[in-house]
Amino acid sequence: MAACVLVLLVAPAARAFTIDTIVTRGCHEEMTAAALRTVRAELPTADPLPPSREDRAFIDDLAFTAPDDMKDLGGATLLIGVRDNDLEGQDGNDLTRLALVHGDPRAQRKHCLHAGAAPEPEGSIAALADCRAFILDRLAEALEGLDDAGRPDPTRRTSLPVYLGVRNRVDVSLQTFYVRIGQAIHAVQDSFAHSYRTNDAAAVTAMMNWFDQVNGGYDEATDGPPHTTELDRCDDPDDLRHARRLLATETATTVLRIALDPARSRDQKMADVAARIDEWFRYEQGCSAENRWCDAPERDFASSGVVGCGVAPPGAGRWGTHMALALVALAILRRPPRRRRGALLLLASLATLTGSARAERAAPAPGARAAAAARVPPPVITPVAEPGPYDRSRPAFGGYLGGAGALTDPALATALGARLRASLHWTFGVDLEWNPWLSVNGAQKVRAGALNLYATAIFRVPLAYQRFNLRVTANIGASRTLMDLYGVPKGSIGPFGALYPLGLEWKASSFLYVILNPLGVAAPIPQIEGIPFWYPQYRVTIGVEVYAG
Repeated sequence: MAACVLVLLVAPAARAFTIDTIVTRGCHEEMTAAALRTVRAELPTADPLPPSREDRAFIDDLAFTAPDDMKDLGGATLLIGVRDNDLEGQDGNDLTRLALVHGDPRAQRKHCLHAGAAPEPEGSIAALADCRAFILDRLAEALEGLDDAGRPDPTRRTSLPVYLGVRNRVDVSLQTFYVRIGQAIHAVQDSFAHSYRTNDAAAVTAMMNWFDQVNGGYDEATDGPPHTTELDRCDDPDDLRHARRLLATETATTVLRIALDPARSRDQKMADVAARIDEWFRYEQGCSAENRWCDAPERDFASSGVVGCGVAPPGAGRWGTHMALALVALAILRRPPRRRRGALLLLASLATLTGSARAERAAPAPGARAAAAARVPPPVITPVAEPGPYDRSRPAFGGYLGGAGALTDPALATALGARLRASLHWTFGVDLEWNPWLSVNGAQKVRAGALNLYATAIFRVPLAYQRFNLRVTANIGASRTLMDLYGVPKGSIGPFGALYPLGLEWKASSFLYVILNPLGVAAPIPQIEGIPFWYPQYRVTIGVEVYAG
């Protein structure tokens, strides 16, 4: 059951040649970088563009690994543009959001996919026409980003939502030519992964369909051949996919070369790219589902894309259920807070049902329970001494050392502080914390993050006859960034707050507590002016408190 819910929460997304994520290879980025390298060796108009300090901030925070020679303003923007068709500003690992992006029928033209609006063969013809129009529209916008000499003008910018490694989703001002030509190149590359072609690959015989596959009512004879992820690979596992990768790279190079050729006028560039597209998109009729699309070799890589829920043998699903529930919980925590409540209630219900079923199977007989109860030792009634001074009426001074980890947004933290146990129930302190932030996808996995200085208040609930006490901890103070982020310069200062509503303190010795806060929320907000920036973290912390006396 939990595995089925996981499938429902994490819907599929269609990608042609894959982009760089934690689980997929950056095919689009590799082919596009190769194309730009070739054109840079031929044309001075393609020379690298030096980034400003603000540009460097977003380049250092890219949510993918860019080659070193693509970390100028032009190269980085081109790679962002070629990724944008798949992401539209979303996190590349958030499959639930990406399913909505790719499920839009209007988005199929960005990927040269059959939109299902017309039956075959008109559907494939319409898909090619829509993709052609998209490429030329983006080319026209890209050419507006060139100066009179045909060079990309760094001052001509386009705002685009981009998901960065630490900054997350933010509108970034990008060089117009490179971001728009990147979007056009993505569609050109996809045309080779999303089409059935003649043996020489010179003509298209059918366009693939993903939209109707995932939305229901798919009929191959009417809607065209199915999309297959096996054609999205760029690791050259066979001759056909090797040839498609080469074609995709060569066409990307051709588009870039024409667009940056200083000897061509704007109208000539538009006409020349249109003529090349007409060559790549030439449609050859006569293939259909009845003749297996002229026995297309691409059918050998077809995958159904159907996901079902099977029944595991007795006892085999316990760990699988635990892992599925954990994955569902992680997917839920990645959602915005306003969308999280209903999903958490569903997860809690699943966990309760699963636990109840196991408890019923494992419950002992009444007689066995009585015998077990008879063997339970009586409770300990001797008080467990608190660490620190023997006289609890006296204040106790001490120190704290601890660490923390957070999954959303990913971060680490280490803190050093002073403590004053003012009474049996109240402890106060001051802490200095280094809070490095993590980038799951970026080249730099650990970033400097922020330095947080805050006051601490702890309300303690002593349990005299137990080795544990309960506590509630709150922090309030200031946060200072230790690095440049896009729109947030290094040294920005703002408020910091944290709350740990239920913690445990173990009386480890006569002077030492071991502290565990299994769930808390911390929020450094280093910028509150202009566009505010905060980096909320759901934390687990562990530390020690040492008291003198």
